[in-house]
Amino acid sequence: MNVVDVIRRFLAIELRIPDAERLDPELPLVQRGILDSIEVIQVVTFLEKEFGIRIEETEVLPGNLRTLSAMAAFVERKLAAVPGVERTPG
Repeated sequence: MNVVDVIRRFLAIELRIPDAERLDPELPLVQRGILDSIEVIQVVTFLEKEFGIRIEETEVLPGNLRTLSAMAAFVERKLAAVPGVERTPG
């Protein structure tokens, strides 16, 4: 399962986002009303726990979290920066 699929699963199960498994990876999630600001923080917390990464407040930016693709790329960058952590295929 790739990073986008893992995030989709979280959105569907934990946040109960309708049709999360079919979301376009390039869809702007907050701007389209899919996620609100509190849900974005829940996603950040999930990403930290699921992938064993630390996300600083200064990294909680639209460029990193705007779309599923942006989130996946952000996670991949964070994983690549941590020595000894295996990258999730994506």
